[in-house]
Amino acid sequence: MSQKKALIVDDSTVTRLMIRKIILDKFPNWEILEADSADAAKTMVANHEDIDFFSLDQNMPGELSGLDLAEDLKKSYKNTKIILVTANIQDAIKNRAKSIGIDFVEKPVSPEKILPHLD
Repeated sequence: MSQKKALIVDDSTVTRLMIRKIILDKFPNWEILEADSADAAKTMVANHEDIDFFSLDQNMPGELSGLDLAEDLKKSYKNTKIILVTANIQDAIKNRAKSIGIDFVEKPVSPEKILPHLD
């Protein structure tokens, strides 16, 4: 089996480190990529087309939100698991995530909230 790859997109270094640890504790062989904005993530995706899992924050610096990025990613990664990990729990955000076809995870992050999306 080839090594899996995850991209964690969040402007919070602490959140990225927590999600990284949750993934690597369960799947120590996964390669973890990180970006601090949707714009940085788009650049990274252009150089790594074989990503198996995305964790996206909603509110980040730059032009694009996590949901905007998710819509872009879904065009190329139709069958790849994408989760929106955010403290923004408005119904409009949850509904848009559902309409895009991604899972909504409320911060703060925990293994119980992240791990079900990795299996």
